Amino acid sequence: MDGKEARERRRRRMPRRAWLHVTGLFAVVVLCFGFAAWAIVEKPAESSVLAVAAPLAAGQLIGEADVAEVSVAAGEVATLGLVPVSEAAALVGKVAAVPLRAGTLLRADMIGTPVVPQAGFMKLTIALADGRWPADAQAGQQVALMGASDAAETGMWQTTGTILAVERPESGGALVTVELPEADVAGLVTVEATSLLMASTATAPAGTAVVPGVGGED
Repeated sequence: MDGKEARERRRRRMPRRAWLHVTGLFAVVVLCFGFAAWAIVEKPAESSVLAVAAPLAAGQLIGEADVAEVSVAAGEVATLGLVPVSEAAALVGKVAAVPLRAGTLLRADMIGTPVVPQAGFMKLTIALADGRWPADAQAGQQVALMGASDAAETGMWQTTGTILAVERPESGGALVTVELPEADVAGLVTVEATSLLMASTATAPAGTAVVPGVGGED
């Protein structure tokens, strides 16, 4: 009788053990789904900020092509004082307060208000015919100016400067406000107006901390 009773007890316990196994498996599944849902909900929000797209020297005017949009954790914007992408238009025409490498996340303290014209420079507006100026001309761009001049020893006057503003009249051509070295401005008066040509020049390299993925630097 004892053997039969023992077997009977084991048969009665089996459903309870099976139920415990099912309950345990269900609890594991619930925990996994709960963790996945928590991970999705807790994913940090991101914000769009501005980074340097092309190297900028200290004091160089900032143009539209000099900045790019990147994403960072939302909490870093206020913590690091980063410049939101909504302020991109307001940056054009301002200057880099320090040398900036491509990929640098822009902070407010990296931006300054330009003193125009700088000491030793002059600000003036030049009328240029169509085809005689860069189609992508914009504030902050470094350019070279040249034109035929009988007063120049080589017969060609030339200088370099920075674009401050560009106006494109409906009648054609462009009115480009530039900052030029004071010593070269006198020669501009001797240039034949129809020969005056403006060309883009390379941006001077500069360096600070870099964030990968923006601009052409490693």
